[in-house]
Amino acid sequence: MTPTEAAHLEVAHIDGAHIGADDLHLLALAEQGASARECTHLDSCAACTEEYRALRNVVYLGRAAGPERLLTPPGGVWAGIHAALGLSEAVRPAPPPTETDAATRPQASAIDGLEPVAGGLSSRPRRRWVSIAAAAGVVGLLGGIAIGVATTTGGVPREQIVAEAALDALPGWTASGSARVEQTPDGRRVVVVDLDAPADTSLREVWLLKADASGLVSIGFLDGSTGRFALPASVDLAQYPLVDVSAEPADGDPAHSGDSIVRGELHSDT
Repeated sequence: MTPTEAAHLEVAHIDGAHIGADDLHLLALAEQGASARECTHLDSCAACTEEYRALRNVVYLGRAAGPERLLTPPGGVWAGIHAALGLSEAVRPAPPPTETDAATRPQASAIDGLEPVAGGLSSRPRRRWVSIAAAAGVVGLLGGIAIGVATTTGGVPREQIVAEAALDALPGWTASGSARVEQTPDGRRVVVVDLDAPADTSLREVWLLKADASGLVSIGFLDGSTGRFALPASVDLAQYPLVDVSAEPADGDPAHSGDSIVRGELHSDT
């Protein structure tokens, strides 16, 4: 959201025309339930609905990201940053640690991956929005460094399709779609969903369900007809083989609405 859009939301909140930015942040974090006025407004305001959807996606990605192995960029990367910013010698980065230094460092403790939790984001610990915004900035910086490292080394991960599903319409809907799971050589998985359905005002949320629908985990919101969703390492597709796309009201409730548009079972190519 641009500074102009943020200012517009803040001013509009005073006038009562739009939902304030802070309130949208809290709704996306599921730290407060939507009031009757907010529900009515989200049903009719495309701008606030799109902003709410974008914030929910940021929250999910921030909480679903599992522990990653940090890359050590070549020394030339830091030297290039130092030179490009015109920094003084006083802040020149230290040389990379030697193998001996690395061997004497205490090892970080292992961090368990995320477990799918029925009920969605409301079961996660509460955090201030500023923490998520700061984390998003750090992720952007690290992502840029990682791209630079990949460009320097010439390494481009090749994705492999490991499972696919045809998504069929459920009663009350005229729709179709497909889903596939792509995996990179380092084990990262992405669920790619394509949906052909009539446009409406509801949000489209993508879920993985157990075969008997006794458990489910949200993997994000579908913005448009195609979406890519990072799959937490802890999610076992053998336990959650069904891909489901639901129509969700913008009411701040992270639970499944019970109104599924399409659903299909993933089948491995191996």
